[in-house]
Amino acid sequence: MKNVAYFSIDFEDFTHDLCRRLKVHSRPALKEKELLISYEKISKALALSQTKSKITFFCTGVIASDYPELLRTIADDGHEIACHNYFHDNVNTTPPHQLRENLLRARDVLEKISKTEVLGFRAPSFSIDKNDFARLEVISSIFKYDSSLHFSKQIDYENWMKNLPFELVEFPVSQQSVLINSLKFKTGGSYSKLFPISLTINAANKSFENGIIPIFYLHPYDIYAGYNMMINWSELRGLPLLKRGYWMLRQLQWVAIFNWSIDYKIETLCADFTSLGRLDEGLHLQN
Repeated sequence: MKNVAYFSIDFEDFTHDLCRRLKVHSRPALKEKELLISYEKISKALALSQTKSKITFFCTGVIASDYPELLRTIADDGHEIACHNYFHDNVNTTPPHQLRENLLRARDVLEKISKTEVLGFRAPSFSIDKNDFARLEVISSIFKYDSSLHFSKQIDYENWMKNLPFELVEFPVSQQSVLINSLKFKTGGSYSKLFPISLTINAANKSFENGIIPIFYLHPYDIYAGYNMMINWSELRGLPLLKRGYWMLRQLQWVAIFNWSIDYKIETLCADFTSLGRLDEGLHLQN
């Protein structure tokens, strides 16, 4: 019998995110073609699987603002639209009052474009600590659930819930030790792309054994195989030459290294795990 899991996509355009983070003056045009291709590929893989084919997309508000047609397509296809901040800014470095403004702005544009209620949130890069109650309370005041935290065992999750001073449903993305205790492996992103898929399956099975339903996650740049998603040299103008060179090379981790393997890996995960569908459909199971 197959184990169960949730599948999710952190739907972002890292060209916007990286230029904002590096404070360069350019704002690259949204990679509309590449985002559409990545969406079509994940849709095809899910449609071919023997599991529920509707999943959760954690979308940045800027994608909704700049590419509303694609966001509307994702929602019209039956997938859940959840929030991934407005820009891909780290939550743990954003003051709580500013975080509230950012999340309300993101939620409002996502709901307006998708014509659906946005119930969930995931922090970009999982950038929030499980004991950062000030920021978690901001999230709880706007959304029904969060999916930003890591737990390895059900007992740790239950103890955290007992100490939570407000109500918030959490769908944790499991982090498990594989091969050696010091290697904490998450079930998605670069972990799944750069390492054999057997390690992701190992971590997911271990998560299930430890009482936590695994959540797989990927990004458009994991799924799209090609260099067109990269920021080009001129768009990094304003940075020192060595730093520009570093970030040109660093992007290869996201857009090139082992991207060719991701179709097979997605198909393998779909074959080995029964999808539980959209996260919002599992809210009643978490209460």
